[in-house]
Amino acid sequence: MKHFKFDTEKYPFDALVGDLYEFSLHTLNDSQDHSKGDLAMDTDSQWHNIFYNKLREGWPEFISLYEEFIKNEIFSLFVEEDNLIYQKTPSFRVSQPEGKAIYVPHCDGDDLHKHPPGEINVFMPLTKAWGNNSMFLESLPGLGDYKPITGEFGDIFLFYGNRQRHFNKFNDTGQTRCSFDFRVIPPCNYDESYNKGSATMNSKFIVGEYYNIMGK
Repeated sequence: MKHFKFDTEKYPFDALVGDLYEFSLHTLNDSQDHSKGDLAMDTDSQWHNIFYNKLREGWPEFISLYEEFIKNEIFSLFVEEDNLIYQKTPSFRVSQPEGKAIYVPHCDGDDLHKHPPGEINVFMPLTKAWGNNSMFLESLPGLGDYKPITGEFGDIFLFYGNRQRHFNKFNDTGQTRCSFDFRVIPPCNYDESYNKGSATMNSKFIVGEYYNIMGK
């Protein structure tokens, strides 16, 4: 896993998302039972509906900021590439107190999630992430030495989630963790013939559906 910092004033994602709600992001809590931990539990709540409805209606300020972030902060890490393929919009995650959001260890390339092997994952906390409100990740595929990612807004973490297993535990911290995650693919690892779709929306993992592409 690689850890980087970015300028939070230049990329105020926390403020943009926070303005959608009446409450601070780390206090979002719908008091529903989130203990079951089914697929998409961390992407299906009233908080997610507000966020994704805003995206569907058109949210140019957010999309511009996201694409600028990809170009300036992520693309620059791939020094040998003239283009970069990236997830069209980030996935918004909410791990609420007293709940489990996807607590079964899994990797994105398994038979349920079906992501292509060329992806690299990016995890961006929007609130403080620590202990059992964070995502647990093994250091190398198969080791099972899970540790929580510890960080806050301004941190990003890159890892190979296609093979590195990750999951959430029961959130007993009393605070909600909100975060983004998205995936990027250097073109040398992109397979345009890959025909599987995402587990929740069945979007094909190709440029024009799940991904966009940008050049330098």
